[in-house]
Amino acid sequence: MSIHYPFETLNVAEAAGAHPIALRFEEMFPHQLHRYDLHLRRKQRDMDHFDHERTPLNRHLHGEEDWLESLKADIELARLQNLNQEVEGLQRTRGSNEAQKRLIEGPRDPWRASKGGPLREFIITANKEWFEETSDSAKLFDIREQEARERQFEARALEWLKSRFGDMLVHARADRDETTFHIHGIIAPWHEKHSKRSGHQRMLQPSAHPLLKDYEKAQDDVGAFFAELGLTRGERRAEARRKAKEARKTDPSVEIPKKRRHIPAHIWRADEELRLASEARKLKAEQKSAQAERDEAARAKREADRKSQEAHTASAQAQMRTQAADEVLQIAEQAARGNLRPGEDGRLAIRRDDQAALETRKGLERVLTNPAPAARKLIRHLERTYGAFRQTATRRAEAEVETRMNAVMRAETALLALRNKIAGALPEAFRKRFVAETTKPGAELERAMRAVRKGDQGPEKEDER
Repeated sequence: MSIHYPFETLNVAEAAGAHPIALRFEEMFPHQLHRYDLHLRRKQRDMDHFDHERTPLNRHLHGEEDWLESLKADIELARLQNLNQEVEGLQRTRGSNEAQKRLIEGPRDPWRASKGGPLREFIITANKEWFEETSDSAKLFDIREQEARERQFEARALEWLKSRFGDMLVHARADRDETTFHIHGIIAPWHEKHSKRSGHQRMLQPSAHPLLKDYEKAQDDVGAFFAELGLTRGERRAEARRKAKEARKTDPSVEIPKKRRHIPAHIWRADEELRLASEARKLKAEQKSAQAERDEAARAKREADRKSQEAHTASAQAQMRTQAADEVLQIAEQAARGNLRPGEDGRLAIRRDDQAALETRKGLERVLTNPAPAARKLIRHLERTYGAFRQTATRRAEAEVETRMNAVMRAETALLALRNKIAGALPEAFRKRFVAETTKPGAELERAMRAVRKGDQGPEKEDER
């Protein structure tokens, strides 16, 4: 028989808008109790989710101090007692040979082989907001009311556990140092059965208890039991799944809600660590990729700026070359028209009698004042060319003058010889007068030739002869 107190399932309507009561059973093998004990004593590896300042507020609610050793001893005792009962039963029903074989096999675990184990770890809690609600809506939080709610919830949970599981409840405690207040404990669902072959067998058999066999029934029962605290049963997911499956037989479009699977805290935290590590690696890779993209964007911007600068420089240079070409063409055109001539200092100057438009004169003045390198080069070339032309013309003029002077001197010598002959042939009376008359033009001619040699630009006088 099952060792628990009888109970009747309550039937209380669920309050609209009320917070749900949360009940969870987790299958466990006896060898896994060490993990529970480490968690109980806060000795486990992952301690980040505990508020260690509140750990002293945790309370032991049920079970002896040595409950873990007692449970392990009780399981070992059941192993031995079950073996003795089975050997005695075989001796009576099958004979000594069968009994001897079973004795040689030795004790067996006092539970049927299963995937999850015969023990049940449980947690009973409610939404954190329910514990923090205040009777005065003007208050945001009152620690005394929260503690009172926790005590009220604790008493109600312990009453439900004892009334439903009796001696099967081997340990229970109230935890206040995690995110939400909850009742945590262990149920050992002992059940006794008798047969001629095996005698009295004491087994850990969860299916023998109606609330452990039917999880929905346990949810209904605990929801009804906590209704007087303003709590209600949780979501009926199993019922919704059954209805959806039934409806899908006639309507394939009906979606079946996914079955909720509880993951133990230590597994969830390990998975969470892996997930966070994976996300950290992913984030690091994304940051690295983003940095590479930023670097590439910066490089592309620098390259674009460089090309833009080069284009700007090339445009400026092209503009300068165009301007220089325009200046060169302007100087060449005006020089060809004769509007540019060498000045007194040998430099190009604008003809004062230039008939060109005023804008043309202003443009020429700007070019001559501050010419571009190519225009300056052309100006210097023109100035040198004009200078060379002047020197050549001067030399030719000087040679021409020299030639003419030599001719004049030869003519003067001939005339002088002729005058002397004429004077020698004239009578004495006419000779003096002839000499006087012919000497005066010769003196004038001598003065003129001296002036030419010295570069005198004075007015020329006609030969009186």
